[in-house]
Amino acid sequence: MSAARTAISHPLVGSLLAVAMLACAQGCLRSPPGFDSPSGTKRLEAAVEAAERSDTTEIPALINQLGSDDAAARLVAIRSLERITGETFGYDHAAPAAERAQAIERWRAAYTDAAGGGD
Repeated sequence: MSAARTAISHPLVGSLLAVAMLACAQGCLRSPPGFDSPSGTKRLEAAVEAAERSDTTEIPALINQLGSDDAAARLVAIRSLERITGETFGYDHAAPAAERAQAIERWRAAYTDAAGGGD
């Protein structure tokens, strides 16, 4: 089986594609791009693009996405943060909410310290 076919048949990729298709069917093509878009697909695209550009200015928006109710948004956000920073701070997109919240606080503290806002 080819690598492309294997990737497409992976359950997570299939789920993300289904989410994207549903969102587009609901009008995402008319939605503005970026993390503030009402379209979940556009927010996912913004996270992927930030990772591709290694855009450190998008770290706060990606950290905010870690708190999303959407597991796909959380997964893409943590993978984007990991690609940009090389860190996860123990964040698991599928962990219980309390564990995710603790990891999000570690992300916020690390970002604040790196930005010069820590003591």
